[in-house]
Amino acid sequence: MNSSLKYEMGPIRPPNEATSLLLRFTRNCPWNGCLFCHIYKGKRFEKRSLEELKRDIDTVKEIHDSIIELSWRRGFAGKVTADLVAEIFSNPSSNECTRQVAIWMFYGKRHVFIQDANSLAGEKGVIIEALRYLKEKFPEIDRITSYARSKTVAKRYSVEDLASLREAGLTRLHIGLETGYDFLLKYMNKGVTKA
Repeated sequence: MNSSLKYEMGPIRPPNEATSLLLRFTRNCPWNGCLFCHIYKGKRFEKRSLEELKRDIDTVKEIHDSIIELSWRRGFAGKVTADLVAEIFSNPSSNECTRQVAIWMFYGKRHVFIQDANSLAGEKGVIIEALRYLKEKFPEIDRITSYARSKTVAKRYSVEDLASLREAGLTRLHIGLETGYDFLLKYMNKGVTKA
């Protein structure tokens, strides 16, 4: 296995995405003001280019293919078994990306979580093309999810835009709706109101 193969992953994901492939479409958080969140403090928000995203997806595919090849060499007939995953995890030259792809493959390669804190703050066309490219490389994916701020969705995306994202493969958004109490929203510096 080639331990130099790496792609970019962000620092957070929802608990239910533990077995999902993690792909970072944006870096950090464009709001970065919530009182309770210290993950991105002092870090500038960045939109990633389509070329960067395709390169990461190609790297995931290369890691995927090398794991299948290893499976054949170990006599597992191309299957990603618990024994194969254990071997990958116990190999000191396996990096975080290889381990993450191995877990994703073990659990069926069906789910992907798009990072970072608000990936819909990226360029719409880039997001749509990257999702299509991802589905082209891995057609077995049946769920792609992401974090998004309610304000980003409401201000930047029409119903048609959301339909285009859905058509490209995005199936779910995790939107932080912590409270409808304006006093608390202001105190936590969420940058939105209940309206």
